[in-house]
Amino acid sequence: MVADIPVSFWPAASTAVIACLSGIMLSVQRGSHHKSKIALATTDDGNKYAVPLKFDEQFDPSVPFTDQHRLTRLNFGTLVLLSLTAYDLFLGVNAFSKTDAHSYLLIAQALTVVSWTYIFTLTLVSRCYRLPNAWGWVLNVHLFILFSVMFCGNLYQWFETLRSTVQVSWMQAIKSILSVFIGMDMVYTTGSTERSSPYVDENDRKVVAYDVSSIFSYLYFNWITPVVMMVYRKKEVTDDDLPALPPLFRAYNLFYIFKMHNSKSLLWRIVLTNKKPFVIQAVLAVLVATCNYIPQYFMNRVLVLLQDTDADHRDNDFTLKGFLLVTGLSLTVILIGIMDSHMWFWSSSNVLVRSRAMLNIEIYHKTLRRLNTAFQSSEDDKEDDQKKKETDDDQNNKEADTNEDNASTGTIVNLMSTDSSRVSEYATWWFFWVESPIELAVGITFLYQLLGVSCLLGLLVMVVTLPLNHFSAKLFARTQDRLMSARDKRVSLMNEALQGVRQIKFFAWEKKWENRIMKSRATELKHLRMTYICDVLFSFLWQATPLLVTIISFWSYTALEGKQLTAPVAFTALVVFNELRFALNVIPDLFIELLQALISVRRIEAYLAEGEITAVVPQSPDAPINIHFEHATVGWSTPTQTTSDIVRPETSTESSSTHVASESFILKDITAHFPNSQLSLISGATGSGKTLMMLSLLGETVIISGTVASPRHAVLETVDDHFMSIEKIPAEEWILDHAVAYVSQTPWLQNASIRDNILFGLPYDEQRYTDTLYACALEKDLEILEDGDMTEIGEKGITLSGGQKARVSLARAVYSRAKNVLMDDVLSAVDAHTAKHVYDKCLTGPLMQGRTRILITHQVKLCLSGSAYIVHLEGGRVGVSGSPAELRQSGQLASILDSEETEDSTATENPIEDTIYNPESETPRKRNDKTKKSPRVLVEEETRATGTVKWRLYTLYFKTVGKTMFWLILAVLIFGARGLDIVERWWLKQWAEAASANALEMIRTHINAYMPAHNAPPVYSLMVKDTINVMEDRPADYNLNYYLGMYALILLSNIVVSTVRFGFLYWRTLGASRKLYGDLLRRVLRAPLRFFDTTPIGRILNRFSKDFDTIDSTIPMDMIKLIIQWIAVVSSLLTVAAVLPVFAIPMLVVVAANIAIGRIFISASRELKRMDSVTRSPLFTHFTETIVGISTIRAFGATQRFMQEMLQKIDKNARVFCFAWLVNRWMATRLATIGACVNFITGMLIILNVDKLDVSSAGFCFSFVMAYNWEMFWAIRRYTSMEMSFNSMERVVEFMEIEQEAPAITELRPPPDWPIRGEIQVENLQVRYAADLEPVLHGISFHVNAKEKIGVVGRTGSGKSTLALSFFRFVEATQGRIIIDDVDIADIGTEDLRSNLTIIPQDPTLFSGTLRSNMDPFDQFTDEDIFAALRRVELLPSDDAEVIENVNANVFQNLDTAVSEGGKNFSQGQRQLLCLARALLKRTTIVLMDEATASVDFETDKAIQKTMTTEFADCTILCIAHRLHTIIGYDRILVLDAGKIIEFASPLELINDFTSAFHKMCKNCGEFENLLALAKSTHELVDVS
Repeated sequence: MVADIPVSFWPAASTAVIACLSGIMLSVQRGSHHKSKIALATTDDGNKYAVPLKFDEQFDPSVPFTDQHRLTRLNFGTLVLLSLTAYDLFLGVNAFSKTDAHSYLLIAQALTVVSWTYIFTLTLVSRCYRLPNAWGWVLNVHLFILFSVMFCGNLYQWFETLRSTVQVSWMQAIKSILSVFIGMDMVYTTGSTERSSPYVDENDRKVVAYDVSSIFSYLYFNWITPVVMMVYRKKEVTDDDLPALPPLFRAYNLFYIFKMHNSKSLLWRIVLTNKKPFVIQAVLAVLVATCNYIPQYFMNRVLVLLQDTDADHRDNDFTLKGFLLVTGLSLTVILIGIMDSHMWFWSSSNVLVRSRAMLNIEIYHKTLRRLNTAFQSSEDDKEDDQKKKETDDDQNNKEADTNEDNASTGTIVNLMSTDSSRVSEYATWWFFWVESPIELAVGITFLYQLLGVSCLLGLLVMVVTLPLNHFSAKLFARTQDRLMSARDKRVSLMNEALQGVRQIKFFAWEKKWENRIMKSRATELKHLRMTYICDVLFSFLWQATPLLVTIISFWSYTALEGKQLTAPVAFTALVVFNELRFALNVIPDLFIELLQALISVRRIEAYLAEGEITAVVPQSPDAPINIHFEHATVGWSTPTQTTSDIVRPETSTESSSTHVASESFILKDITAHFPNSQLSLISGATGSGKTLMMLSLLGETVIISGTVASPRHAVLETVDDHFMSIEKIPAEEWILDHAVAYVSQTPWLQNASIRDNILFGLPYDEQRYTDTLYACALEKDLEILEDGDMTEIGEKGITLSGGQKARVSLARAVYSRAKNVLMDDVLSAVDAHTAKHVYDKCLTGPLMQGRTRILITHQVKLCLSGSAYIVHLEGGRVGVSGSPAELRQSGQLASILDSEETEDSTATENPIEDTIYNPESETPRKRNDKTKKSPRVLVEEETRATGTVKWRLYTLYFKTVGKTMFWLILAVLIFGARGLDIVERWWLKQWAEAASANALEMIRTHINAYMPAHNAPPVYSLMVKDTINVMEDRPADYNLNYYLGMYALILLSNIVVSTVRFGFLYWRTLGASRKLYGDLLRRVLRAPLRFFDTTPIGRILNRFSKDFDTIDSTIPMDMIKLIIQWIAVVSSLLTVAAVLPVFAIPMLVVVAANIAIGRIFISASRELKRMDSVTRSPLFTHFTETIVGISTIRAFGATQRFMQEMLQKIDKNARVFCFAWLVNRWMATRLATIGACVNFITGMLIILNVDKLDVSSAGFCFSFVMAYNWEMFWAIRRYTSMEMSFNSMERVVEFMEIEQEAPAITELRPPPDWPIRGEIQVENLQVRYAADLEPVLHGISFHVNAKEKIGVVGRTGSGKSTLALSFFRFVEATQGRIIIDDVDIADIGTEDLRSNLTIIPQDPTLFSGTLRSNMDPFDQFTDEDIFAALRRVELLPSDDAEVIENVNANVFQNLDTAVSEGGKNFSQGQRQLLCLARALLKRTTIVLMDEATASVDFETDKAIQKTMTTEFADCTILCIAHRLHTIIGYDRILVLDAGKIIEFASPLELINDFTSAFHKMCKNCGEFENLLALAKSTHELVDVS
């Protein structure tokens, strides 16, 4: 029955079915159309966020748009086609006969009329929904599909009309032509119409035309062409040149989208938030896998056509059949290319970009809420290390690594840089779980049709390789886990070295730290070596499995089944096996990538599951404010035995008072009530827990029992930017009752200008700002600075002195809107007269009046008069608390003042400007003058190279990897492997020819035996058919074993050579990675301090982490695969041209087209990759900056603003990253078209030259051409990938060429025991930090006798620290010299100089590890030596000291006490004392002390000074100090102001000189009489007891 239906019926029936489906789909789409935009993001619990997602609503006014032309053409064209089909139906009805054929034709015509009527109705409805209406676009898509189907039907009818032997009327001919051309116009009109003008976002930035592109543009990625061409033509692209991404790609929306499913696991959240892309990927994967073997099918049909047709018996349709088959082959190549490109578009440019951004946002948001573990003692770390040593279980190792790294900044950054990338990258690969099994099933079915059961026998080889694959996957996953752990530790160590680079340089530890880091690097490379071994093993399996499957299948087919291996069977099977190779091998890769992704998911989830600060309970703005502790026990971490008793700070929190001693420091059972709108003081000895108490008020600690109440800012869960629109705040509304400001003991400043740091996101109020500068004594500093308050201060305020940083940090709190200001020891970093000014004008000045102020200080006496409440901590408890009057009455105030001996607050007040001002010393300029020119940029924008990667970079890498002989051997291996590929196919061609010759001989013998030579062709045809049947069942007479054996030998040789080439390269690249890393590390550690001042640590760390990850793992793979791919492409074209010489001419056209597209792609990809690297660094810098200053950020309530800044940086990076992937898709579709052209040209040349080409040669050509599209795509991709990878090499080499310090060792070496005397001569010393900056020291000269003790004093910023840096040559003298013991320090190496001097720096730096590793990092001293040093600095009690009961054990009694990163688990004062103890161990003749005891209590300071007197009696000391008590007993005092020496004499002489600046300082400090007596006791030998 079906056979009687005419062929012309089926197009009409198909059209009608599709029209029906269109109607159904329109009904469904119409019902859900109103839900197309998300109005509110809804969580799993049904809660709705107050802030909706943001979508673009404004169109680009510069691009005109109208829909009138489209609708007119559609209406007219559809009406014409409807009329023509209706006319056909009319003719059909008139000519109707009751035959079956005529009935079906009439039904077909009726269905066609119905379909066109439906289409015409849609075009009329479209007039009511003109574009850019969303529903109008849905109708346009339906019309495009319908027009395309109708066009194909019309084209078929036209083709049949041309082939028809029946005469056609002119009316029918015109109708056919009109149907085709009008139908083509309808397809073009609907397919090329843009949806609307491009959108512009809320910032008026043009949005990429993805959402408004036409159907053709969308399918072929034309919408990205303007971006590609702009990047290609414009050699230096900036972020402003790139359009914005669509709304659902932007970080603001992703923040809310990812929070919709907060209750789910991390992996499930990724799936749910990318549900649509995942579904589309799965559908496309099924389609691609199903269609992937259609080109091979067409190729097989072409070869069968050639085999079954000879020149004498070729029918008239031979060329036509060949043309149709080759056309079908080419069209399917394009179709598969488009589907494959869109599958990768949804995976890479959509899921990858969005997932990476979501994970980075989530990690950063967690950081804003995470309980700061930097203060903890890292006991957990030690336990985890022990676990690692005691178990080999992989899972335990993973968990231990995760826990161990929780407090490490480097590891947290790694979560963002590496782990989020791995998880998001796997989201782009997952669809192969869908595609590969389907592709395997289709491929095996195809092979079964070709080879029968033999293909199944061959595929059984895969079963044998499964255990090897499983073993390799497990080994690789385990190695990757260890590699990640080793990389984390190395990056953390590198981060720590960069954070403490000053300390390293002060102690000349560069070589020792280099060895320490390189030891960690060696561990990482050991695991990388195992990763390479796994890669080689995978390469072996990748090469061997498909080849073994091929040889076993061919052996079974020929030897066991006895069939002839003909060219159609051999070459089609070979191409199919090559296609199967990826499907066979991708599953183990998927498994490995899955394991890596799951490891990263676990690491991120472990971080997301860490403890958080307690959410703030919402309170009414009118609610009363209470700041108090009520029987509270607080600590840095949770006690191990009292988990159930843990509580967190709330407005009112109570718990059981029972408590088990915590392993970390605690304050026990403290009660304190701080009065509102008053100044309260917290005092106590160094390490008594003052900072712990203050941070408990901020919610930064764990409350074990009791109650802690204090106003706090919530970590906001929204990122709306309405708060940033405030331009002016009335003065009466400035102070907010529940707002909090915090000044940390270690000032935290951003890499911005001084003004930006003070404003901290608030609007600029000139009067308040000016008052703040005066109150914080910053006016004179700003006059000295060239750019005033617009001066960039570098990362962490690195270019400011310690006192300046402290006062800028204080100014931020003073300027803030907070009524409640918490200040941690802000007076210790400033000199005495500045402290007095800050107290009078700031702490008790007009700007702070009426605000609740809580101040940690050792200078109780100075602050006593203005304070209303005092808390004194002793032994982990509150020793004394109450108002000054109450404490004075009880006699407890005296004990506090005794322990906190300081200046008298009744001193005569003098303006700070007059304290040490000398009219001749400087000429300050007005601030207004400095604001006229743009401020100097301290930290430049990260630069990026332009154009192609320089050849010298390739040469450098090649030379580092190996010498000429190595590259010759590698070339032999690579060319040998490709040669064996070609020989394999050539031998298969020879085999097929031999089999064909043998078959022809069999045919001739068979024919001669059964019929005379004059028989008719019909008999001949019958006999040929019979002969072929006989041939299939008859064994061959040629030497099958010879061909089969040689083929097996070629394949096995190919397997060996292909595997060895990878192993050979990896062996050498390990050494290159080690050398390059060592060279970069050496160069960076030897860079001048100015480099670290002007380069963010995140930027440097990016070189050592991400860039070296690329150099280690990506460059070797990219390099060898680039060479392999390009050799494959060139050899394929040359081989085809050799077999088919006429192909040489079109080959040149094809190569030219490839080069043209490849140039555009390579140039655009290279620039976008460079931009990706540059825009990635600010992410890490901002992230690291946030981690360090999280307590301050949370205290000020700035979490929302910092989140907003992070989202902006993520958007900036995501734009570039997305476009870099889109360029790949743009190229892939165009190469698919070129590949289709190559296949078409080759196929037609074979068809047209069939007389000169046998079927084996045709199959030989096709086997190369069929892989051309894939090989060319990957050849260009590999080149681009290698250029992108070498971008990392480029960035590394950039830092390898940075300016270096003076040589560490010179030919002139000082004597072994230099310096012996300690005599110092400074002659006309002038110092500037950079050639384009003003001098900091102006030609100073002075002489220091041997063993003399010199105190250096001066106003903050006067050049004291610069003078100290000059002795260590951190800043080189531009004029003058420093001579120590007759040796000019400029003539000797910096290592010889610094290792023979000792400095106790202003900013104490400790490294993660233990007390022992910090005190004696290189095992030079005994434990007893270390304990003795700790006793001398009062960290351990002396043997005869009175034992005081303390809640906490003295951690310094155990040298294995853990030290967290940066030593944050110790107080600032304890860190200073540890650095001092470390200096005592070093014991050099010259010691420089830069505010070495600024943060310790006065009693400890006094004891240390006595120790210094005895311990350093034989040393020359230069001591920079703010506390005059510290240096009043020194031999002489050097007073600096504005970089010049204004006084240099004995303390007694200066204090007695009423005109001296030192005298004024002593008078201002409040202890003049006491200082005078101490000076006399030293210099007049007067007993002052």
